[in-house]
Amino acid sequence: MIQQDYTAVGKGKSVEKRFQLCIAVAQDALHRLAGQLGRSRLPVPIELLAESQGFQVIRLYTVAEEFSGLVSIRQRLIGTNGNHHRHRQRFSVAHELAHFLLRHPPESHCSRREIALYNSEADECAAELLIPQSLLTRSLSQTHSISVLAGIFDVSEEAMERKIMNNQQ
Repeated sequence: MIQQDYTAVGKGKSVEKRFQLCIAVAQDALHRLAGQLGRSRLPVPIELLAESQGFQVIRLYTVAEEFSGLVSIRQRLIGTNGNHHRHRQRFSVAHELAHFLLRHPPESHCSRREIALYNSEADECAAELLIPQSLLTRSLSQTHSISVLAGIFDVSEEAMERKIMNNQQ
């Protein structure tokens, strides 16, 4: 299983290798969801994916603007800022779910450097959860319009541009 591989070899590896493992973990989770649904769907039903992992997603409305999301592994909750745009909320759910999938320790047990690394990994995993490379490649054969692609995947144009740029490197 990919998750076991990640935790067994993730520490001590280069950032590039760790990011490759993050993408593999996301692809594994999406493959399992597609098996449950009988096919892959666009946009990726990120809340359904979270629910398939045992999480309840809740919207929080009385939080500061800079708050995006949180995950409670013990209570199986993912909270997002309900005042944020739908695209931001989808990314927050994916990011928080990624911390679980990647088996990151709680921030209270981490140094600032580790928190920054784990958040970068969660961002990479979240991008793959929301914009799977295999589905993006297929969609790019039909259009190169960032706006159209962002609409297909239900993400911001900025997120779509970033995903395409990262994959060209």
